[in-house]
Amino acid sequence: MTWVAWRLQRTELLITLGILALLAALLVPTGINMANAYDHGGLASCVGAVKGGSGCDQLIGDFQSRFDGLFHLTDWFTLIPGLIGVLLAAPFIFDLEHGTYRLAWTQSITRRRWLVGKLALPIAAAVVAAGALILLLTWWRTPEVHLNGNRLDTGTYDAEGIVAVGYTLFALGLALALGAVWRRAAASLTVAFVGYFVMRVFVDTWLRDRLVPPLTTTYRGGQPPASLRHANVIREDVLGPAHVSSSGGGLLGGHSQLAAPNGPHGNPLVQAVYQPASHFWPLQLAETGVFLGLAALLVAFAAWWTHERTV
Repeated sequence: MTWVAWRLQRTELLITLGILALLAALLVPTGINMANAYDHGGLASCVGAVKGGSGCDQLIGDFQSRFDGLFHLTDWFTLIPGLIGVLLAAPFIFDLEHGTYRLAWTQSITRRRWLVGKLALPIAAAVVAAGALILLLTWWRTPEVHLNGNRLDTGTYDAEGIVAVGYTLFALGLALALGAVWRRAAASLTVAFVGYFVMRVFVDTWLRDRLVPPLTTTYRGGQPPASLRHANVIREDVLGPAHVSSSGGGLLGGHSQLAAPNGPHGNPLVQAVYQPASHFWPLQLAETGVFLGLAALLVAFAAWWTHERTV
């Protein structure tokens, strides 16, 4: 059964391997180039430097300008876990669509054993692929993270930690559940990828800020306090007559901007709601738990529906 499952899944596994190979072909040379620019430019001495000191502003600005296009490009890689997840679900749905599962069920293979074989391999492949993607992107972003220091920035947050494993398994589970009911591969995979994208937008723009209670600080406008330097500022409110414009992190990044007239002492009093850098792992664990929980429910539903309702 394991050999048969591999034979039926190998095309999607090879495509997944090809996707990772293409990413490596892009990221490894540029990552080496970026690491060399970081080392030869003496940027290590600018890590944690106060803005405006020791000429570091110019060095950091030159580095970011040089690689800014690549940073924006890799922000789109947050869609790759969804692509891999729905891709690995395809063989299971094809079996249901074409009715080839009936041949296996007329042999000595039980429905339960068939389901275990059909579901275990894509789940394991999804975890391995997500892990490889995390390792590759984490290594590539190392110089940027050292300089920026903000691991809660959406592009960095989605690429590091463990949350991409949850993203991939959620997309896989959603595709499996839709395919089990619908039995139409093209439609199920398309809707699953769209559903993955919508869920990611919802989590990135609204849910993530509420998974771990944010902190609040008040300061007189001008230079924000050190606690906000590497934090994800959710909202800034001026305590007095002023105007504030803010935007959440979003799927591909975002920022907050403050526009306010001077207060009685030259600067307005500002209240900031933020997630500090120390909340990186609590947020990662909470968000990964949400996606893994949804994935487990969706896979269990797909298995139950196929076992009980498929003839």
